Amino acid sequence: MFKDSYKNAMMIYVVQMVLIVILVNNNFMKNLDVFQPKNQELFRIFIGILIFILNVFSIFVLRDLYAKNKEERQFLINSIRFKYIEEQNRIYRQNHHDIKNHLIVISELVKEKRYSELENYLSSYIEEIDKNLVTINTAVNEIDILLYSKINNAKSKGIEVYFKCDTQIQCHKKHVLNLVSVLGNLIDNAIEACDEMEKDKYIAIDIKEDPIDYIFHIKNRYDFQKDVEPSIFFEEGFSTKEGRGRGEGLYIVRNIVEKYRGEIKVKTQGGYFDVIVEIPKFSLEGD
Repeated sequence: MFKDSYKNAMMIYVVQMVLIVILVNNNFMKNLDVFQPKNQELFRIFIGILIFILNVFSIFVLRDLYAKNKEERQFLINSIRFKYIEEQNRIYRQNHHDIKNHLIVISELVKEKRYSELENYLSSYIEEIDKNLVTINTAVNEIDILLYSKINNAKSKGIEVYFKCDTQIQCHKKHVLNLVSVLGNLIDNAIEACDEMEKDKYIAIDIKEDPIDYIFHIKNRYDFQKDVEPSIFFEEGFSTKEGRGRGEGLYIVRNIVEKYRGEIKVKTQGGYFDVIVEIPKFSLEGD
């Protein structure tokens, strides 16, 4: 349906242009008396009515395009929420199984009165829970869902993740998907870089603000074989890895950040890939 509406809009535009060209050409050729209809007034009225009808019809087509676009955006948001629910369900099943096993061990230690071992076991268990527990509250549900899913995905790959958020993001609904795209691509890039390392897999995600900007800082370990000028990473098609279809994520990030009049800073020193994205608050908060 969306494609049909787009085709209709293009067809209306083309027909309008043809009619306008005919009308202009008719007026231009008037002095030469070339390609002139017998009844000029009737011809102009007919062309004018056609153009008016097409303009009116185009309003309905554009409204349909707008509605389809809203549906598409809502579908993307719902897909993000579905992934979050799916991830929550997976974590629940995993924790349910783990807790049952831990309770069995604790029960046996209590029965055998091995309190010293029980204390050590509980300490280790609590430490493991604290390490895996991540609290995310950016004030934007879609961003919370994205971060929760990405962080758990990274941890499942054996990547140590540090997360910190010192702000509450005020973001208009129409800008949420773009912000999701920026953070999603940056974190995916970080996970992919860490996943190819044998050790020292580490990602830090820091979200904060200053009086003017929201600041998104993503830092990860990397092991590129050659030094690359930082700005090159955001060129279309650039990738440190072979394969078709790579090198688009950071290019998309750059375009979105520039659209919001933001700034990207990149450093590649000491075995770290360090990206800082600054987006003006007014760009995200305004409609």
